[in-house]
Amino acid sequence: MKSINPQLRKKGLEMVLEPSVDPSFGPVYTFQSVKPGMTNNDVAYRLYYAGEVCKWSATRRKAIDKAAKKIKARKDKEERERSRAATKSATSSSGSSPRSSSSSSPSESESEKR
Repeated sequence: MKSINPQLRKKGLEMVLEPSVDPSFGPVYTFQSVKPGMTNNDVAYRLYYAGEVCKWSATRRKAIDKAAKKIKARKDKEERERSRAATKSATSSSGSSPRSSSSSSPSESESEKR
């Protein structure tokens, strides 16, 4: 919370810790205006604006792009593995059915599958 307070102060807001603690959420904070004459709408807009600025910051966008690339690479890798497995199973099933009817020994057919 220490890193948030200076940012909020720049916006003219202050976080005040309430004496009551909600067991399900933890400590409870109230936002108050530092400047006199601010309405609740002003406070709400400043909180919204601070959140939007943080949401679209360059650091966050870079992290999102990096994570998206990792997720895409993982999905591509899984898809390649699935297609390889499907190709192998199709090849081995079509290749093993004629061989099973032949009189070759099981060790020869196993080595051919590999």
